[in-house]
Amino acid sequence: MILNSLKKEALIILSDIHSIGVLLILPVAFMLIMTFAMSGQSEDAIGKIKIKVTSTTPHLYVDAYKEYIQQQGFQITANDALADIIIALPDGFEEKLLTGLSAKSILLNIGTSIIPSMQPMVIQLVHAAFSKLRLHVYMLDVGDLDEQKPLTEQITEIDNSANVKQYFLINVIDQPLTSPTLYSVPSWIIFGIYFIVLPISITVINEQQNGTLIRLKTFPISTSHYFFTKVSAFCLLSTVQFIVLTLIGIFIVPILTAQPPIAVNNWALYFVSSLIIVVSANAFAFVIAALVNSYEQAIVLGGGINILLAAISGFMVPMNIMPEIMTTIAGWSPLYWSAEVIRATFVENNNELIFSYLTKLIIFSAVSFIVAKYLFVIKIRKLMWN
Repeated sequence: MILNSLKKEALIILSDIHSIGVLLILPVAFMLIMTFAMSGQSEDAIGKIKIKVTSTTPHLYVDAYKEYIQQQGFQITANDALADIIIALPDGFEEKLLTGLSAKSILLNIGTSIIPSMQPMVIQLVHAAFSKLRLHVYMLDVGDLDEQKPLTEQITEIDNSANVKQYFLINVIDQPLTSPTLYSVPSWIIFGIYFIVLPISITVINEQQNGTLIRLKTFPISTSHYFFTKVSAFCLLSTVQFIVLTLIGIFIVPILTAQPPIAVNNWALYFVSSLIIVVSANAFAFVIAALVNSYEQAIVLGGGINILLAAISGFMVPMNIMPEIMTTIAGWSPLYWSAEVIRATFVENNNELIFSYLTKLIIFSAVSFIVAKYLFVIKIRKLMWN
């Protein structure tokens, strides 16, 4: 029964280009697009920013400040029209630099070309350049720096003095997910898996409209048996989908996007996790399928909820730049739990996090299947009375 149902559902999906697009083409396209979009490093973005430094009088300290700004990765320009940022130094800047500058006396004009998410980093780098300049002036003032040396040599000495890397022993407990593929691949694998809601909803609607659900009562099987068979068939299809997306995401996407390869630390745990994720995705899908009665409802409710959950789960905007309220909401999303499980399998010694999210997914799946079964029975009863 399960194999026959699986064959039927597979033939229906394979004959529908829209279902193939939703289950495979769409998530793969998003993997590539988001990986390419996120592959532009912040250093590259900083390198495109042009800064103009204005001062009432030219001075060695002004030139030094420009040099330190360039060290942070920015470009220096003298053209107002080309400048993304204009730093206006106050009158008497050279004399007041160490002790006489008043609060908010340096005007930092940030243009509209600097997006809000980049502004904190830009401001921090401008501040860092100014801190080096103050150190430069202080060392000249106390005689630790030879003012007869060329400016470039003075700046080199300041850089050596300000370099504190040698004092730190960095111990990274968990592998940071800095590669764009490590962020986008898990997200869009899960996005594709949870979009099984549309094929399931469409199948149920078709069976509702062609009378299959009504004729179900004439078959020598119970509603529970039919429900279990259909769930099993779609779970098997989702498992195949998960395998295909995994192979594409882990082995092909890094090559196409010229990103570092992805390593799964525990394939056995990854496989078990994928099965639980597949079950949770289908549980969610059957709840929606039992609620909708038309294709329009399936698209709006099923597709809409899936996109909204993906948005609040950090698939489209990284979680680290979301407001705190959004990260709190994401903590209740099954898509977020699922994506975090996949990401955690890429990090060694992260089993505790994986098990905590898998527990949530198992509870979510159990509750969803109970609700779906109840709604499915009610749907069939209403059809029999109509």
